[in-house]
Amino acid sequence: MSPADLHDLKVFWGVIFAGVFLFFVWLFVRGAVKARDVKYKWFSVALSFLAIGLALYLAFFVQP
Repeated sequence: MSPADLHDLKVFWGVIFAGVFLFFVWLFVRGAVKARDVKYKWFSVALSFLAIGLALYLAFFVQP
């Protein structure tokens, strides 16, 4: 495989993993809104999702 093919493959899997990640974020938010008695530390939740999203971005879209 050429480096261009490997880059395209990495971007393809990055898009797949980013979609799965956003799906899980959506499921969490939907469940959190419906759970009235559960209190979340929203800053920690947002920071965790941001860290995971940043790791995916750096691993699949930034590195050559």
